[in-house]
Amino acid sequence: MKILLIDDDVDLCQLTLKVLTKHGYDVDAFQDATQGIEHARRQKPDLILMDIMMPGLSGPEIATLLKKEDHFRFVPIVFLTGLVDASETGGENDGLMVGGVKYRTLGKPYEIDNLLAMVEAYDRGTGGD
Repeated sequence: MKILLIDDDVDLCQLTLKVLTKHGYDVDAFQDATQGIEHARRQKPDLILMDIMMPGLSGPEIATLLKKEDHFRFVPIVFLTGLVDASETGGENDGLMVGGVKYRTLGKPYEIDNLLAMVEAYDRGTGGD
């Protein structure tokens, strides 16, 4: 499973990359939203993990751009965010944020086990959305 991670928090990005790679996932990480979008278009990831609040383009803005493209229409996006309580895992927002499409959220700082469980669910095809 190819995963794209876009998060401007360097430490959290490196930790997430290390954990997911250790568990056998093919992960590319970017702190810059524009570079992450360009990479997504070239590499076509199976899952996208990204922060909501970033300089330049926000996570919802990136999701809106990508979801307009055929390949990304069904690619799951999980927002890693400090905007929800860290105990909130796997919840769906009301979809108003990004054109009526529902997205998963995982509160930061997150528990490694919660992150892995969510990624594994998508890897098995049982992640929701």
